[in-house]
Amino acid sequence: MLVLVLVRVGRGSDAEELMMALLRRFPELGERLPYERLLGEPTPVQEVFGDGIWVKRDDLTAAPYGGNKVRKLELLLADARRRGRRSLLTLGGEGSNHVLATAIYGRALGFASTHAVLFPQPASDEVTRRLALFRELGVGVARVAGKPLVPFGLAGRMLASLRLGHGTPYAIGPGGSSSLGALGYVGAALELAEQIAAGVCPEPREIVVPLGSGGTAAGLLLGLRLAGLASRLVAVAVVPPPWVSPSQTARLASRAAALLVERGARLDPPRFTPTDFEMVRDQLGPGYGAPTPAAEAAVARAADAGLRLETTYSGKALAALLARPARGPRLFWLTYAAPPGPTDLTAPAK
Repeated sequence: MLVLVLVRVGRGSDAEELMMALLRRFPELGERLPYERLLGEPTPVQEVFGDGIWVKRDDLTAAPYGGNKVRKLELLLADARRRGRRSLLTLGGEGSNHVLATAIYGRALGFASTHAVLFPQPASDEVTRRLALFRELGVGVARVAGKPLVPFGLAGRMLASLRLGHGTPYAIGPGGSSSLGALGYVGAALELAEQIAAGVCPEPREIVVPLGSGGTAAGLLLGLRLAGLASRLVAVAVVPPPWVSPSQTARLASRAAALLVERGARLDPPRFTPTDFEMVRDQLGPGYGAPTPAAEAAVARAADAGLRLETTYSGKALAALLARPARGPRLFWLTYAAPPGPTDLTAPAK
């Protein structure tokens, strides 16, 4: 039996340490930026590999399932609740971390159903585990033969939600990477800035992160600017063109900045161009989800250091970092979390 337990933590003064760093930076946002607290506490920063390489442990964002998707869902699921939606609809690869996180935390927050459209990716044990968990969580799945067929799958799952009496579902794009979802990683960058100011770690010369749907990189790009950090963002492409590009990421960061102002933040919204960060393209290999020797070597090195990575996102990002010359402190943003077991899922403090 699947067990989900949600412990609620309010927004009062007792929860100040758990409050999203974005709201500490812009308290004027108030209730105009609703969020559902899913993270237990700021994730640690640790020096793991030597050579001045630090790791931001977003594999530890939440229990039972962490990773970078949780920060985005804090905002997206809150928006869904505010709009009165009872079901969720999203999409991703057959082994999607985002779909799994949406299902786990959507169920924990009381949504009646989660629906997903899944497109193919290379078969692996990780993909098999995700598909089993989707079934265990009761996700309404439409598997399509390719991305051009995704709209048909979305229409079918929307009709399924209506037939179940759950109404029109709240739509969440791949990876939760909308302008609202990206604000989760604006908060993450501000959280890192607080840790740097507290002496937890030095200001990194570079911050290396995977680049898939773009929300994590776009949010960090904006957050680093707002925090006044000089760290150069290095985004490692794990999907091929045209699904990702520097201009798309820069536009998403600019839209997220405009959304902050729209919601009441007092700032002159910055605009971004592709020159504001570096995109690394040489770690993709044969395509999305396909292992590469460099990614496999990076996963093995991380395992020796006590970290769990995979070859789709985090392994390729770490491989890119390890291939770069060391010219000062660097930070690897660990976005992956291993999925929980299928029989006992305990949701995080909120």
